Amino acid sequence: MISSRTKTFAFVAAAFLCGCSYIHTERLFRPGANEWLMYGGNPGRTNVSADELSPPLIKMWQYNAGAGLSGYSTAVADSTIFVGTLAGELQLVDIATGKGTGSTDFGSAIAGTPLVDNDIVFIPLAHDEISLIAYNVRSSKNEWQRALGDIESSPLLIEEKLLVTTVGGKLYCLDKHTGEEVWKFTLPRSNGGNMIHSSPATDGSLVFFGTDSGNIYALGLLDGKLRWEANAGGTIVSSPSVSGGKVIIGSIGKSCSAFDAATGAMVWRRDLGAPVFSSQAVDGRHVYVGTTGHVFYCLNKDDGSVVWTYTASTLFNATPLVAGDIVYIGCADKNLYAFRSNTGQLVWQYKMEGRIKTMPIAWRNYLIVMSEDDVVVGLKGAKQ
Repeated sequence: MISSRTKTFAFVAAAFLCGCSYIHTERLFRPGANEWLMYGGNPGRTNVSADELSPPLIKMWQYNAGAGLSGYSTAVADSTIFVGTLAGELQLVDIATGKGTGSTDFGSAIAGTPLVDNDIVFIPLAHDEISLIAYNVRSSKNEWQRALGDIESSPLLIEEKLLVTTVGGKLYCLDKHTGEEVWKFTLPRSNGGNMIHSSPATDGSLVFFGTDSGNIYALGLLDGKLRWEANAGGTIVSSPSVSGGKVIIGSIGKSCSAFDAATGAMVWRRDLGAPVFSSQAVDGRHVYVGTTGHVFYCLNKDDGSVVWTYTASTLFNATPLVAGDIVYIGCADKNLYAFRSNTGQLVWQYKMEGRIKTMPIAWRNYLIVMSEDDVVVGLKGAKQ
């Protein structure tokens, strides 16, 4: 499938890896400001959109990815959605029409969010010998590839550094141009659990990530040296958010915690009564987090006190998104809910065909929502 919108460049498809995977695109990607290029929307993984998007929203199109979708989000750049599937395909979708404009089969599940850096897309692979690929969508070639071990998290890009965690308990810092190792940190074997499903986040000085053992680590961005470690009270499969000098993260230990980013000292811990599997959204005043106990919480960012809650008929297992004064959250009851962020007033909801475990993405006046039945839906603000 070839886009008809851009005729400036035409590219010849090339074989990738095994010689049987192809992508066809005429696009020359030049993302503008405030694009959603990586999981969390920014290096701090705050899950706050620069675009304000208020309901009601109107369904514009529906796209079938033909394979399962993970709990991580898509990326959006230059009006194109980058969808990674659990069947190993990277699919490009035009955000205005919902039509596919290209796809590549990488042969292994893409559990994390693809990361877009102009024409280069960094692809994490969950179960393959080659697990991180820098793929050029303009030339349809891989710029480089690395065998790092299984990756079930989303890569992070800050300036020239590409950071990624592996299930095997390592965090790699790579040169984004070459894939060469800048530094590597390996979890100590004595910590009771050396697996990582948490994606790294950064404040520009330190890099933070959680582990299956329940520990959260802070490393120097320049040298990868351990600065501090702390315990979040239970296994961590979510990713940290860094905001206002705090590192905030939920755990399967039924709590959400905030740590001082510089020292690792606990600022607060809030018992939520049920395990937390998804990441949180953090804006200037609040932390928004869903639980398997059917409750969606808004917490005070400063002290962790409960501001408001909403109880659904089943679990919240998706990461929320803040867009303006609205917080969107998907639920296993197939509903996408929109709340007034300060008050918790339910202002709108939309029913999907399948359960929602993936964070929605706001881009300009579009909201992209995915459900586990392989469906991607494009919703648009009623006010143009």
